[in-house]
Amino acid sequence: MSGIFVACLILFGCTKDKGNYDLKPIHEIVIDPLNDGKEIEILSGDILKLSPGVKQENVTNGTYKYRWYMFGDNYTAAIELSDKKDLDVKITAPIGGYTLMYVVTDAATGITSTQQRHITITSKYSSGLLILDEKASGGDISHISLNGDIYKNLYSAANGGNHITTPSSKFVGFFYRRGLDIQKPISIFISSPGKNTVEIDPENYKEIGPFSNLLAAPPQAPVQLSDITGMSSGDPVYAIVNGKLQFSTGGTSSPLFQGALLGDYELAPYIITTTSWGRENIPSQTYLITYDQKNGRFLWFAGFNVGLFNSYSTDMTNPGAFDPNNIKKQCVYSCYSNQYAYYNWLMKDASGKMYFYQMFPISTQKAASVYLEITSAPEMNQATIFAGSTKLPQIYYVADNRIYLYDYKANSSRLIYTFGTGEKITDMQFAVGRVPAYETEYRVLRTLDKIYIATYNGTEGKVQEFDVSATGDLGSPVKTYTGFGKITSMFYKEKR
Repeated sequence: MSGIFVACLILFGCTKDKGNYDLKPIHEIVIDPLNDGKEIEILSGDILKLSPGVKQENVTNGTYKYRWYMFGDNYTAAIELSDKKDLDVKITAPIGGYTLMYVVTDAATGITSTQQRHITITSKYSSGLLILDEKASGGDISHISLNGDIYKNLYSAANGGNHITTPSSKFVGFFYRRGLDIQKPISIFISSPGKNTVEIDPENYKEIGPFSNLLAAPPQAPVQLSDITGMSSGDPVYAIVNGKLQFSTGGTSSPLFQGALLGDYELAPYIITTTSWGRENIPSQTYLITYDQKNGRFLWFAGFNVGLFNSYSTDMTNPGAFDPNNIKKQCVYSCYSNQYAYYNWLMKDASGKMYFYQMFPISTQKAASVYLEITSAPEMNQATIFAGSTKLPQIYYVADNRIYLYDYKANSSRLIYTFGTGEKITDMQFAVGRVPAYETEYRVLRTLDKIYIATYNGTEGKVQEFDVSATGDLGSPVKTYTGFGKITSMFYKEKR
């Protein structure tokens, strides 16, 4: 039996394979690099034209199918663009980063080849300086781009000829990390005295709706937003509305504020968020620090202690520089310092004396870092316009047409610039970068080496652009932008 079995195997092995295998050579498709291999940057609404060369080995008259599409850097759904060989389309997708894909398929064999290139869709208004100015017709918005182009009357053009309430309306804006999902990380609001704060689209300045739409339980009085900020890492967003802190757990493309924190307090219009990244370790339970104007004390909030503020310990047996629960002064300004996790506050007492406080919240006991009575700062107690540097231990402040620079390490000020007679300073803003702390090992906001100062002479508003030196001095303006009304507010939108 074994011999018969072996013989069968031999016969089977010698049998000729008569299968019909119609093998064809694979002719590779070669596509030239898109845009000559360079990244594509295009304005929203512009036409994108690309004509890459397509070749196939040993094929002269092939039949092909084409597909152009792109998907967002945040893994958004594919956006179909064209089924033609060459791309010639108007780009209407939201601003942001995308990967552009070009797929060529041999219709006869199904062989495909792909080229891809990163594309950044920008807007004329995606970066630069926003200007809110007042004229006889009402308030309006202008935009100064980083190349110096000026676009005026943007609000009225986008909102049916309507204007912003005057006087003294202002911008309130923040960088919302979750907003990256919809390619709009900057949110901008207009806060007008006696009226509900409204949100505007950051790319075309059309009203989106009242800020109260973001509140689960809006207050009865007009909703006045005085400050808003998001955590540098994570989703929480905090806002001061009518003196109360509203908090949002985030997690969506637009924050929804769950309700105001309870308690007897009225906040100054400043929120400082702490972070757990970088060169120092901030306890994760401390999410933000703010100041209770009504009771004269610092407050801190822990994200998991919903509904309650926390006050600092009054036990000074292991003292810090001051008792954070017993300040009893008016807060006039707050800002991030030039040192990671140190936060600055300027205070004024009932007699007009000025004080500098610095918080370092490594614990609830030793949060008080520095306390100084400011005795050498001319005209500071009259100032209402401030700008703090995060590169140097300095805070700029304004008196009429004069700019002073306060050095809180030396506890003294010096006059650094005076505008012409009749020119009054109406606002001052640093160029800033708002990036996650884990990318900078620093903080939510970083000031850059450029500052903008708005002036008004009774008939015309101007914006003076200065480069900030390594010592904080300004020198002469590097650019001057003219033709505005009285500028009441500016907001810097960084390139992204």
